[in-house]
Amino acid sequence: MQEDEFITQHIAEKKQKRKKLMALAGKAALAGAGFALGAAAITCVTCPILAKKWRQSTEKNSVKIERDESRGEGESREQLSSPAEAESGSGEVNGEAENQNIREQVEQAIENRDYTLSDIRQMAGTLRKQADSADAAVVSVTHEQAERDWFNNALESSENYAGLAVAKTESELLFLTTTAAVEGTDTVTVTFARGDQMSATVKLRDSATHLAVLSLPITDANRDSLAKQAVIPFGNSYRLKRGDLLFLIGSPLGMIHSVKYGFLSNVRTNVSVMDGYATVYLPDVSGDAASGTWVLNADGELVGWMTDLFSETEAQSSTAILGISDLKPMIERMMNGKETAKLGIYGRQVGTTQREQGMPAGVYISRVEPNAPAYAAGVQPGDILISLGDSKIETMRDLEAALEKSAKGESVRLTLMRNGREKYETISVTATLAGR
Repeated sequence: MQEDEFITQHIAEKKQKRKKLMALAGKAALAGAGFALGAAAITCVTCPILAKKWRQSTEKNSVKIERDESRGEGESREQLSSPAEAESGSGEVNGEAENQNIREQVEQAIENRDYTLSDIRQMAGTLRKQADSADAAVVSVTHEQAERDWFNNALESSENYAGLAVAKTESELLFLTTTAAVEGTDTVTVTFARGDQMSATVKLRDSATHLAVLSLPITDANRDSLAKQAVIPFGNSYRLKRGDLLFLIGSPLGMIHSVKYGFLSNVRTNVSVMDGYATVYLPDVSGDAASGTWVLNADGELVGWMTDLFSETEAQSSTAILGISDLKPMIERMMNGKETAKLGIYGRQVGTTQREQGMPAGVYISRVEPNAPAYAAGVQPGDILISLGDSKIETMRDLEAALEKSAKGESVRLTLMRNGREKYETISVTATLAGR
C-alpha cells in the first residue's frame, strides 16, 4: 500500500512540474509575442523617420542642376508648338514687334549720345567689378609629378591649371577643371584666390568633354574658411545670341586669374559629339582650353568653357566654346559621383528627306570610336541605330536619354539597320557599356 502511495505521489509531482513548465512556456510565448509586436510598432514608427533623415542627408550632400529647355534637332519652333501656342501666335508676333521697336529706340539713343572719357571709365569699371567678383571663384589646380632622368635622379615637376568652384554641399566643395589638370593623378592641390592651399581629390573625369570634377571635403578644420567661398552659378547657354557680351575667366591667357572680354560671333547647334549633340559657340576672342578657360554671360553665370575637341577639324577651334546647357545632366551625374555610360558613336538623326528615299528612321552612325563598346560589338559606320535595350532611338537626344538610364558595365542589346545589297537588314548585337 505504501508502494502504491509512493507511485501515485511521484506521478502527481511529475504532472505538476509539467503544468508549471507549460505555464512558463506560455508566459514566455506571450512575452515574445509582446516583444515582437512592440518591435514591429517601433519599426513602423522609426523606419519612416530614419528614411526621411536618410533622404534629407542624401539631399544635403547631393547636387541638383536645373535643366534647360532643349533646342530640338533641326526642328523649327512652328513644328514643336502646341495648339495652344499656335493660338497665341499673334500675341507673340505683336510682342516681338513691340520689342523690336524698343530696341530700335535704344539703339538710336545710343548712336545720338556723345560718349566722354568718363563714360568709358565707368563702363570699364563695371566690367572690372564683374570680372573681380567672378575671379573669386577661380582656383589654381596644381598637379605635381615625380619622374626620373636618364641617370635615375629624382625629378619633381608641377603644372598649374584653372579650376572653378561651382557647387557646395554640407560635406564638400566641388570644382570643375580640365582632364589635363588631373592626368595621371587622383589628388591635386587647390590654391584659392586668397592664398589658402588645400588638398582635393578627383571625383570623376569625362574623356568625351575633357572635363573633370574635384571634391574638397568640408571638415571642422576648414569649415569657417570655406563658408564665404564664392561659387559660380550655372546659366542657360541656350539663351546666348550673337553679339552677347562674354567674360573669359580662369586661364584665357595661359596664366591663372587672367581675364578677357569678348562678344559672341556665331552659334552652331546640333554639333555631333560622342554619343550625343552639343552646341558650339564661337566668340571673337581666343582662350587656353587645356589650362582651363571658363565662359560667363553678362550676369556672371557659367555658360560654357573653351574646348579643343574640334582642333583637328576646324581652323578656328581655338576659340570654340562648349555650351553648358546640353551637358548639365552629365555634369550633375559627375558631381554626384555617377559615371556616364559610353557607347562610342558619332551620328545624326535620319531626316525626313532621307526617310522618304527609303532610309529607316533612327540615328545614322557616321563614325565609331576605336576600342569603344560599339566598336567591340561590331557596329559599323553607315549602320542606323533604331533601339538600345528597350528604348526606341530616332534622334541623338533619344540616345542620350537611353544612356542616361544605363550604367557602366551593363550589357545592352543594339538593334541596327544595315544596308545590304538590295535593302536594309535588321541585325542585333550586344554591347557592354563603358564609362566616359
